[in-house]
Amino acid sequence: MPRASARPVCLAAALAVLPTLLVAQTTVTFPSDHANLEGQYSSTNFPYAYGVSRLQAVYEAWDLGIAPGTPITRIGVRQNGTQSAVTRSVQVEVRMGYTMHTAANLGTNFDNNYVGAPQTVFGPALFALPQLNTTQPGQQAVWLNLTTPFTYQPANGNLVIEWRVIANNNGNAAFSYPLDRATFYWPVTASSSPGCPHSGNATATLTSSPAAAGSNWYIAVNSAPASSFVFLGIDVGGTLVPSFSLQPYVAGIDPACVGTVNPLNLSLATALTNAQGYYRWTVAVPNSLSFNNLRMASQALIPDFFAPGGVVTSNGDQIEFGIDPAQTFLVSQGNVNASTGTLYANYGLVTLFQ
Repeated sequence: MPRASARPVCLAAALAVLPTLLVAQTTVTFPSDHANLEGQYSSTNFPYAYGVSRLQAVYEAWDLGIAPGTPITRIGVRQNGTQSAVTRSVQVEVRMGYTMHTAANLGTNFDNNYVGAPQTVFGPALFALPQLNTTQPGQQAVWLNLTTPFTYQPANGNLVIEWRVIANNNGNAAFSYPLDRATFYWPVTASSSPGCPHSGNATATLTSSPAAAGSNWYIAVNSAPASSFVFLGIDVGGTLVPSFSLQPYVAGIDPACVGTVNPLNLSLATALTNAQGYYRWTVAVPNSLSFNNLRMASQALIPDFFAPGGVVTSNGDQIEFGIDPAQTFLVSQGNVNASTGTLYANYGLVTLFQ
């Protein structure tokens, strides 16, 4: 009888532990919009390869998809593209804690940035940085297993990670170890319809430049009729729609002149093209989190007396505003106990949490 009851007890214990194991295997990427997107820059020195150094980074809670009370058991960084590096060894101490500062106002005094005392989660101990291979399929992750897990509570403030590199096997000097680094993500889409030719046998093109909250959005029309009025229809918060005929609205218009934005939700901007048929609008995007991931769908309509129906159209353009990485580094080289350092705002080191 005791043997018959042992199996259910063991099974129940295993099932009870299973949810914890599954949670422990969850990987969270910061910045969150780069989970499946390669960064645009390289971090060749931070955080392990700057020689003897003290480095501190703030990670704003709004972009950390880690549930309150979740233990962080290891932190990682990601190889930059297919750049290579030889293996290195560093003696490092890693601390984690909280701050009320953000990426915009992190202070230059290391200790003053903390709320309460930080927790040592690794070392001081040796950490072997693996070789980064150009033949590695995808991006290689470099994981540091924490000797003491850190239980994350976003209500306590933004997360701070501090690396104190005490020594390395490169004579304590800096070396190149290219890691993935992100900037804001700004997907731009053009409509499948290219617009229609004007009487000069060219077709107006509408294009957006990269834009993030706190910067300017530039949207330009090119190859349009010269010295002509241009009407820009903008669907704020909208997306491009399937092409629809404009013939019910403009008699005799070329069938190739189709609409690609929602006509019921348009804001209108006007301008006068130059002698080359060009004009660029400049729109200030407020520096607010509410503008992150905001989409704009646009299309230009240009009068042309000699075109069928007297009007031509551009392609449709759609942009999604990004936001600078909510991470700033504070760095000092040459002294692991430095009290102050230099700020690198919105640095964007792609960081993994498990």
